[in-house]
Amino acid sequence: MTDTWIIAQLLAQSCCFFLLLMVLKTVFKIIIKWNISSNDENQIDLERRTFLVGAVLELVLLFQSFSLIAFLVTINEHIPSLLRGAMCATGALEANQFGYPLLYFKIGSLFVYSSFLFLHFLDKKEPTYPLTPQKYYLVFPAFLCVITELILMSLYFWNINPDLIATCCSVSFFSQEIDATNFLNSSVFLNEGIFAWIFTGSILGIYLIRNLFKNNKSDKSKNTSFLSNFLLFIDGILYIVLSVYVLKFFFVKYIYGLPSHLCLFDIFFQKYNYIGYLLFFNLFFVGLFLVNKLIFALVKNKLNTNYLVFWSNYKKIALLFWVLSWLVPCLYYFSWEGSL
Repeated sequence: MTDTWIIAQLLAQSCCFFLLLMVLKTVFKIIIKWNISSNDENQIDLERRTFLVGAVLELVLLFQSFSLIAFLVTINEHIPSLLRGAMCATGALEANQFGYPLLYFKIGSLFVYSSFLFLHFLDKKEPTYPLTPQKYYLVFPAFLCVITELILMSLYFWNINPDLIATCCSVSFFSQEIDATNFLNSSVFLNEGIFAWIFTGSILGIYLIRNLFKNNKSDKSKNTSFLSNFLLFIDGILYIVLSVYVLKFFFVKYIYGLPSHLCLFDIFFQKYNYIGYLLFFNLFFVGLFLVNKLIFALVKNKLNTNYLVFWSNYKKIALLFWVLSWLVPCLYYFSWEGSL
């Protein structure tokens, strides 16, 4: 706990906690007393405060997004240098029972933060602020996420024992029947996983490509139902999960040139051109697009601004990242000239 990398991250996380704690009182007032049709002094004061609260929340939640990258660099490059036997984040995360829960929670909480930021973006585009105060309800789960991250981070860093020999890059052999609990830790269904990855990715790609040539007169087209967006969201989530699965058990073999090295964290190293950051950023942006698409389907009836140009550009960017999420790992496979 005396390491400067650890102190910096804990201090930054604590600052985010206190900043959110400071604005909670104002958030409560906005939720309870907001009345856009009123012109009294209290309403005018709340309208002024909402700009400050929104700016603070944007700053904190955007920082939380960048903190994931800082955490990945810490566990992948810094902490392994402090632990005997650890060569990458695998050994660092397995140093105690809080490592992987912290990583998974930090990734999941990003979608909570991004949901508020997207609603806040839409609300600022409207002159009547139709999503206020409803959007501020997301501040409470975001606040809980920040607290939980701070607790898990403290427990993780506090319980790292530098004298313990870490297990890293171990090969797991499964003698028991594979079920849903250990599916992602086994390559038994690799062929089925690749087929499902191609199938779910094709559905998502067809939707994005079709929208390039589709001219809607309004972004509130009746053809864009909530059900269709929900089904697209489910397909996209399956695609992202399967992308990680086939990357771990198939494509990394061609990135490393080793058939038995299935670690997902080494692809973040310089010697592999930091390709892991690009691969996972592609998947994260696709997931972010799907979440925002679903949120927009829920709130679009409250909006008056035409978002046709916005969604047209957003879908083009999402299509680019979808193509990269397919193309980059496949290029390693097709350009491989060795033998495994």
